[in-house]
Amino acid sequence: MSFLETLLGTDNKLASRDIAQDMTKDSKFAVTSLAAATAEAVNPELREMLKHQLNKAINEHFELSDMLINKGWYPAYDEPMEQLRKDYAKSQNLT
Repeated sequence: MSFLETLLGTDNKLASRDIAQDMTKDSKFAVTSLAAATAEAVNPELREMLKHQLNKAINEHFELSDMLINKGWYPAYDEPMEQLRKDYAKSQNLT
C-alpha cells in the first residue's frame, strides 16, 4: 500500500469533512482576494461592487465555518495544547 493510499484510503472518495474543509480554505482565499481588490479599486462603482461581493463572501465563510464547528470538524474552541494533542494522535494513525 502506498503512502497516499494509507493517507487517503483506497476508495478514492472524499469524505464530507474533507470537502467542507477544502471549501473553507477556498473561502478564506476568496475573502482575502476580494479585500485586496476592494482596497486597490480606484473606480467608485467597481469598489462598491467588490465591497458587496466581499460582504457576501464573508457571510458565506461564517456560515461554512459555523457548520464545521457545529459538526465537530473544526476544533475552533479547543485550547492550543489540546489541538496539538489531537493532531499528534491523528498523525500516529498514518503509519
